Amino acid sequence: MRKITNRGFLAITLLLSMSAICQEMVLMPPELSAHAVTRDVTEYKSREQALIAFIGDKENQQMPLLADDFEVWSDKSRDWQSKDDWLKTARQQANFNIRNLSVRQMDDFAIVNFLLESTDRLDKERSTQFVVDIWRQSTNKLSVRYISDVEPSVQLNPTDRKF
Repeated sequence: MRKITNRGFLAITLLLSMSAICQEMVLMPPELSAHAVTRDVTEYKSREQALIAFIGDKENQQMPLLADDFEVWSDKSRDWQSKDDWLKTARQQANFNIRNLSVRQMDDFAIVNFLLESTDRLDKERSTQFVVDIWRQSTNKLSVRYISDVEPSVQLNPTDRKF
């Protein structure tokens, strides 16, 4: 029988440790493996996805996630859009995808920013917008949305991060 040296013991320990780490990496969902997602990012991404689901449901006119005085500001207009006007415009789009979401909390507000990719119903026109949403945490409602178009040539990493 061969005696295990300190080097051999260390090598076996490292191999077993690496094996355990690799198994965890395989079991981790692909969207989480590259970057750690914070609880805030997960929470607000689900809120934003619920908002997208509401936009897609044209029958539903009651939106519990939007504040009564919700407004949208855009780089295309000098004036704000009301909730109803914004919904009419948003419902013309068919598919939405959220990328690069980050969250910063300040007192009773959460500032959520992300890239919103959308396509029209015929899948002909695609656009990307930089969105900043201001959520009031005490009511869990979206108060204000700021939207700005992003040039198609801008390349950004598709990650979720918290700053």
